Amino acid sequence: MRGTLIYIGQRLVLIVFTVLVVSFGVFFIVHLLPGNAFVSDRVHGQALQILLHEYGLDQPIPVQYWNWLTGIVLHGSLGVSLYIRGLPITPLVLRELSVSAMLGGAALIITIGLGVTFGVLAAVRQNSWVDYLLTTIAVIGYSVPSFVIASLGILIFGQWLNNLTNGVIYYPEPWTGTYGTLAELSVPAIALGFYTSGQITRITRAAMLDVIQQDYIRTARAKGLVDRVVVLRHALRNALVPVTSILGPTVISIIVGSVVIENIFGIPGLGKEFVESIFQHDYNVTVGVFTIYAVLIGVANLGVDLIYTVIDPRIRY
Repeated sequence: MRGTLIYIGQRLVLIVFTVLVVSFGVFFIVHLLPGNAFVSDRVHGQALQILLHEYGLDQPIPVQYWNWLTGIVLHGSLGVSLYIRGLPITPLVLRELSVSAMLGGAALIITIGLGVTFGVLAAVRQNSWVDYLLTTIAVIGYSVPSFVIASLGILIFGQWLNNLTNGVIYYPEPWTGTYGTLAELSVPAIALGFYTSGQITRITRAAMLDVIQQDYIRTARAKGLVDRVVVLRHALRNALVPVTSILGPTVISIIVGSVVIENIFGIPGLGKEFVESIFQHDYNVTVGVFTIYAVLIGVANLGVDLIYTVIDPRIRY
């Protein structure tokens, strides 16, 4: 237990260091972009200089970053929006984070659910039509980008089925509210999770084929245990160890992919806000959202490493 706590502490320090480096890099880059958040107001000359001074944008970039970092540490504030003057960013980002977490969580459930289920069935029915069908679906899944699946989803559920059923089936785009309904969530979650589920299927199938050929599996069957118990209780748990190893990259893929998916479906999450803030030169929002992404990726990788100890008690830190 003590070793695990030390390991968690070391990883948290590493996450903090990584977030500082990433946030400063993004802060430096976005402030070098041509233009500013006040272009749309057509403010020039002395009036522009007054605005820049009011928001501290006339100071050196290291000083601006230090002031921004001090506000986070001391007050938990990511600053205010430059595009919507005076709007606090922290409540905005937290609300959008909850929307992105709902979408990402649904996509992760689809990824793990479909991937593990298809992988187990394909391994158990090796070289049968079930195996060939599920592996083909997996190949299609990780071969087709998520934005293509998203576009097809809108086309099928928003246009084709809508015309065939006279409006009984209709997919709204963008979302009609901050938090989408189950129907609104389903298509973007599938588009985001189907791509990564193909990778989970392939690795689960390979791991299951290796495990079910082990001696202890033969012994379990020789004792008269039914196949369902052998597969689920004895084989699947050990097969999940290599599957867990790619959960970190899978979660990162979902987090990164959500930027595209949220903009396609008009979902008011972090991804959509991130893109809009870049076009609007809203520096504080851009840096704040990117910092949140860096924290999420670091925590996700740490969580995956800790899951190892739950699945395989032999692993200790």
